[in-house]
Amino acid sequence: MGKALDVVNRFYDVTDNKKGKGMRELLADGMSFTGPLMQAHGADEYVAMSEKFLQFHRSTRMLKQFENGDHVCSIYEMTLSTPAGGTLLVPIAAADWIRVCELPMS
Repeated sequence: MGKALDVVNRFYDVTDNKKGKGMRELLADGMSFTGPLMQAHGADEYVAMSEKFLQFHRSTRMLKQFENGDHVCSIYEMTLSTPAGGTLLVPIAAADWIRVCELPMS
């Protein structure tokens, strides 16, 4: 496993197992996020947006990852909670493409 993939998987671990605690330390100040429904410019805006989403997030099941230098592509499915108290499996049709600019200290 390469260094970029390791950082990306630490990010997914923070999302899945720590409900976002420690996420900010893995994000560059000037990062940007562009999704089909939401966008964020800057790490603080992304964390604020994620805190709302993580209330409904239950788990991520990684299907495949590809690493090329500092770029990582992840294809996964998520399980979310519904307002009625059930769960919803959401296969992600598009993949995450994350570029690791600087490797954080371990």
